[in-house]
Amino acid sequence: MTKEDNQILGILLVLLSALSFALSSAFGKLVTNANFSGAINSFSRFLLGTIIMFVYIISTKKSFKVNRVLHIANRSIFNGISILLISLAVQDTTVTNANMLQMTYPVFVLVLAPILFKDKIKKSSYFYLAIILLGCYLVAWPNFETINKGDVLSLISAVTAAISILSLKEARKYDEGHTIVFYVMLLATFVNLPFVLKDFVLPGGILLFYVFLSALTGFLGQVFITMGYKYVDNATGSMVSASRILISAIIGIIMFSDPINLRIVIGGILITVSLVAVSGYFDRFKDKKDVA
Repeated sequence: MTKEDNQILGILLVLLSALSFALSSAFGKLVTNANFSGAINSFSRFLLGTIIMFVYIISTKKSFKVNRVLHIANRSIFNGISILLISLAVQDTTVTNANMLQMTYPVFVLVLAPILFKDKIKKSSYFYLAIILLGCYLVAWPNFETINKGDVLSLISAVTAAISILSLKEARKYDEGHTIVFYVMLLATFVNLPFVLKDFVLPGGILLFYVFLSALTGFLGQVFITMGYKYVDNATGSMVSASRILISAIIGIIMFSDPINLRIVIGGILITVSLVAVSGYFDRFKDKKDVA
């Protein structure tokens, strides 16, 4: 395959991951609308992922050996918490808001990177952080008397997702991708287990099918984004991933009649454009102009 073909394949895979994650939230919403805890969706995703990855490693005769436990453990714990929070969030907020607010995690990566790993970040990133926070305010529109619990959980999910991403970056330095994914799925299953056992009731009929679809699409989203980033750079990947905001809004409006107004649209645009800017995508054009 040519470089251009790889680029197209990578973009397609990342786009599929955005669609898969949005669908996972939507199927999860169908379950929580029937008064079931969102924790069952999160737990099911990791349990299904553990089974699939176990079969894959056994069938391909790959190794289960871990070189650095700490980074994988951190990745597992915070990823498990992040998915649990976003799964619980859709109980109290819209699919549109949950995904839009949770997709702010790249900004928290930039904020936490210098604190946790002494990474250097551009001063302009703080400007984009302010714009994203403004976008979040417009989307959530809190009145500070009845703050929406789901919106708050979505934002906390973004913070834990950021820590998870930073831990993944470190884990990749020492361990292979299949090893990381397997143990993340396995350990996150146990992280979610207490929240499922707390008031566990197994859905039946079509609801059980929705739980399976939520778990499957969530797992596929992880697979697609992992594969996609092999063929695209971080800037392009981040830009395409931001399409999840639009996809979630469309799904939310069609499936759940999520409210949409000018305020939410403006907030979504501010968040999306700032995420693309933070990724460094616009710097490409600046560099080309300087070279010319």
